Amino acid sequence: MDEVRVAEAGELAGLLAVEDAADKLFEAYGIVFPPSPATGDIAAAEDVFVVGRPAVGFAYVGDVDDGLHLHQLAVHPDHQRRGLGTALLAAVFRRAAGRAVTLTTFRHIPWNAPWYAARGFTEVIEPGPELTRLVAHEKWLSELGERVTLTSKVMSVTTRAE
Repeated sequence: MDEVRVAEAGELAGLLAVEDAADKLFEAYGIVFPPSPATGDIAAAEDVFVVGRPAVGFAYVGDVDDGLHLHQLAVHPDHQRRGLGTALLAAVFRRAAGRAVTLTTFRHIPWNAPWYAARGFTEVIEPGPELTRLVAHEKWLSELGERVTLTSKVMSVTTRAE
């Protein structure tokens, strides 16, 4: 398996193709995303973990409230089911350094909420102010399908086949 590493600045634009390819998998569930904007939402390379050269998967994170928020985790469909998502999630937990990790996702898509629940995530009961604002900003996603906000106090994830 390829090693998970921090993205290099020159790789960020290439992640849009990974995101768009992974987003196509949602169409089977009636969820159609618009194409990623040319600039994307990724703020800085140090906030992104990637796997592969060129990158075939990524995890984009940022500080939210007292924890670390996983804004997005995507693996290109041609490289899924090889443990890359789990390896990226393990890197997120290492970056969190013992803090809670939060994320928002679709409740009923198998590789979304159920996948995270199998890795120790539970539903957020009382979100902090920054997480509340983030969820409000992502309101448009709720129009595509039922969303849920998750958190994990787990300090690490063991890598295993997805």
